Amino acid sequence: MQLCLRKLNVDEYDAPHVEVSVSGGGFAAQQDSYIEDDEWIEFGAALKAFPESLEHEVIFENGAPEGKYYCYILLRAFVYNGVGHSALELKISNNSKPPHSAAAHFYIPCEAAMLNRLGDALVAWARSKEYEFVFSTDAI
Repeated sequence: MQLCLRKLNVDEYDAPHVEVSVSGGGFAAQQDSYIEDDEWIEFGAALKAFPESLEHEVIFENGAPEGKYYCYILLRAFVYNGVGHSALELKISNNSKPPHSAAAHFYIPCEAAMLNRLGDALVAWARSKEYEFVFSTDAI
């Protein structure tokens, strides 16, 4: 699994323009959007405490899957069975009309501890002044 975030433009009067790239399980998706650092901090802090129960899920959502929104990005951490196995769901859509439309929806099975580490790393990055974030569980 790999999550990459890259700030394309930072303006003190607007949310940072961020490119979000996620890959895992042989699938990959990328979408840019305007996302505040506080949104990454909130998502990361929730991931650090994941899971609180077998029904617990942590959701990052930007935009909307339909309507006049520029795009839609969903990252959802959840427990998928009674012994606590976890996964990260990804949905991305550029909300464009054909022939320019593009969408991806896939799941990445992962350990809860990996999601906790991702949360720690996201919070640290969002509080820093760094423009790029890379979190990878892939072997080097």
